Amino acid sequence: MKKFLSILFTVLLTVSLFAGCKGDSKKENTTPDNDNTAKEETQSDLKGKKIVVGRWGGNDAETASFNKMVKDFTEKTGIKVEERIYSDYNTEFQAELIGKTAPDVVYIDAYMAPFYINQGVLMPLDKDEFQLDLFYTPLKNAFLNDGKYYAISKDYSTLALYYNKKWVDENDIPKTLEELWNSDFLTTLKEKLPEDVIPMTYNQDLARNLYYAEAEGASVIKDDIYSNLGDSKVIANFEPLIKAAVDGKIKTPADIGQGWNGDAFGNEKTAIMIEGNWVLGHLQQNFPEVDFGVIEIPTFKGQKGTMVFTVGYGINAATKEVDAAIEFIHYATGEEGMATWSTGAGVLPSRMDVTESTKVADDPLKMPHIKGADYATVWQKGTTMDTINNEYKNYIPSVISGERTLEDALKKAEEEANNTIEAN
Repeated sequence: MKKFLSILFTVLLTVSLFAGCKGDSKKENTTPDNDNTAKEETQSDLKGKKIVVGRWGGNDAETASFNKMVKDFTEKTGIKVEERIYSDYNTEFQAELIGKTAPDVVYIDAYMAPFYINQGVLMPLDKDEFQLDLFYTPLKNAFLNDGKYYAISKDYSTLALYYNKKWVDENDIPKTLEELWNSDFLTTLKEKLPEDVIPMTYNQDLARNLYYAEAEGASVIKDDIYSNLGDSKVIANFEPLIKAAVDGKIKTPADIGQGWNGDAFGNEKTAIMIEGNWVLGHLQQNFPEVDFGVIEIPTFKGQKGTMVFTVGYGINAATKEVDAAIEFIHYATGEEGMATWSTGAGVLPSRMDVTESTKVADDPLKMPHIKGADYATVWQKGTTMDTINNEYKNYIPSVISGERTLEDALKKAEEEANNTIEAN
């Protein structure tokens, strides 16, 4: 049934896009960025045009920042923007694609980009038009396929290590993850902590673990689709983390009755966590009494590593307002628009020049996250990662409980994932 629905979606979508594109000339915007006269003419031609921009909701600061950016954009270009907010993004967006009612411009999560690119629903975007040389490499490449870019990153988040200054001296934190997990550091730290506080939390999720799972050339996917979790290199990369968990040095937030790392750390139930910069506002607003520091994640097998999560603006391949859509993304991901968005929403700008102009790197709590943007692993790996990650999460707990060895669990997770992939 799932295979039938997938085929049906592809067929309907192909027909829909053909109908939407037939007879619609989509010329590329070749206006040089520094040609002010040509730019003014383009803006004059586009004045009064209207585009729909689809996005998911955010907090009050994000909403206000988006509205401010749109207002400035309209004042400069004369292009009107209608906002469409999704509550269930992928379901609603895909339904609109089939029904030919999808927005002209839409948020594209890097994780979902391979799916939408493979379906042919996104328009390729010109590298030079959007000044992609000014973007952090992992962020621009998150939307790269066969030499073409299909979305432009609007902001990002990376993981970093947070420590509670009450119990942890930054200088004492090991410089490698192997030492952090398996030396005496966490054992010694535990002896200093109150009885109900653990040394460190961790997550049983490839979204957090992928960068070290794939260290030294390992891959959790083979042939671009199948699970490779049982590969000896992948197993070896997981061993230090899992040994620490089996030894009780690290625990998940659920193990200690907490919903996620942010609450575990804020409630001072753990002394150390690895978390994204989205936790900063949560800690500062809800746990202002907690004094903490942030550093880059220690190296693993001699290499720096972290995860990066990014969302970009993409253009619906069937839009009839190509030039206006391009102009919107050009502004929203340009220096001015991105500065308005990132400073107001409190997110990290994807452009290096905006990082500098907004002075966001002056914040010592954000700087470790920014440094990670240069070398991070994007949370994206083909179109079957949901299945592979679900089986990983299903079987890892059996290792911690002692029911299975790590090798047995990962080989079983690989087998189950590949059975599901074959069935679909």
